[in-house]
Amino acid sequence: MSKRTFVILSILLDTVCIIGGTTLAYLIRFAGALPVHNFNAFLYAAPFILGAYYLAGWIYDLYNPTHIDTPWSITRATFLTTVTGALLTTFILFFGSELTAAFARWTLLLSTPLIFLLLTLWRIIFIRFGSISWPTQRILILGTGDMALNLARNLEKYHERHLDLVGFVEMDPNDVSVHEGLQSYAPVQGGYAKLPDIIAKTGATRLIVASPARSREIIATVALVDGNDVAIDIVPDIYEILFTSTDSIVGDIPLIHATGKQLRGYGQYPKRVFDLIMSVIFFILGAPIMLAAAIAIRLDDGGPIFYRQERVGKGGRLFQVIKFRTMALDAEKESGPVLAEDDDVRITRVGKVLRNFRIDEMPQFLNVMRGRMSFIGPRPERPFFSDQYMNEIKGYDERLRVLPGITGLAQINGGYATTPELKLKYDLMYVYHQSFLLDLQVIAETIKVVLTGKGAR
Repeated sequence: MSKRTFVILSILLDTVCIIGGTTLAYLIRFAGALPVHNFNAFLYAAPFILGAYYLAGWIYDLYNPTHIDTPWSITRATFLTTVTGALLTTFILFFGSELTAAFARWTLLLSTPLIFLLLTLWRIIFIRFGSISWPTQRILILGTGDMALNLARNLEKYHERHLDLVGFVEMDPNDVSVHEGLQSYAPVQGGYAKLPDIIAKTGATRLIVASPARSREIIATVALVDGNDVAIDIVPDIYEILFTSTDSIVGDIPLIHATGKQLRGYGQYPKRVFDLIMSVIFFILGAPIMLAAAIAIRLDDGGPIFYRQERVGKGGRLFQVIKFRTMALDAEKESGPVLAEDDDVRITRVGKVLRNFRIDEMPQFLNVMRGRMSFIGPRPERPFFSDQYMNEIKGYDERLRVLPGITGLAQINGGYATTPELKLKYDLMYVYHQSFLLDLQVIAETIKVVLTGKGAR
């Protein structure tokens, strides 16, 4: 079965599971009956509910066979999909007005676990008895000890999934503990010092680190080097398992997805849809506040209401940010480009209030609608500082792989005095681990800042 056929089959079976699970929930809720009035509310909302679950499934790679090849990975993906689908369904029912008012809320609670079980069950049965034409992965293993040998043996068991082992990399060229059985699986391509060259030579698309003690150094070497289009997995030690979750399993060996150059499905079209919806909603709801802010700025010093400035966006492209002006006129006329600080004397009386409650950022919703920014992402920097940081901080250009955001992890967790190095950690955390649930978390934290004026960054 091709991947295309698998996706079509998945959508069809998921449709049956979602409708079947909800119908079964109705039967349980109403003691075997299907009240016409209540069930019609579901039928009206069904196309939107199905769309919500399809979107959630795409976000969590439920339709990507390379990410759901074990019972654990299936269970994890279907759980996240079901939770997100249920949240989106609640949103749909809330805005459905009278047409969906009769949809029994207890039915929604009952249907969620039923849908989860059905989505999980058919996929586990499929991987046991079905087959897929898997896309080829060229795998490089870092390490030459017992764990590397175990990984090679397990990868060989999954040869039908096109997991091609292209070689091993010695972590220490002076290490004499290279397992003699490795050569029967793939050659030792060289030492760790030449890792980027080995990746380029072998055409590796996936890196499995069998020496977790040096995982941080490896991630910095590979993930932050331009041109290395490689996904990184780590065989975790006990300490790492205590503080994170296992993402996949090769045979009996757990793996943690550290990072990868290819953004997950959510980072593409679903996130754009999310950005448009959220920016339109907040722009409309915030219109009275923006009008009041504009009047206050003009009455304060009679100067311009808006402030425009060139910033660096995705891929290094320049664009104009538009904010409510919060600083005195010609604030940098004599000093040149200077970063804002806590209690900056250049900030006006009205500007201090606007910054505390993030109201100065609200005109940026227009940039989100235009596709120049995202609702959530790294803070866009001025070209002067962006060039400076890229020369001084390794991996700083990685934040340019996504659209800059109005708010983000760095904005809600850092302050004006937070160092660029620390902000970069938050930015990379988001770039490589962005998800729908993470975006909801950032929005919730941002709303808290807006409503309380505390922790504004």
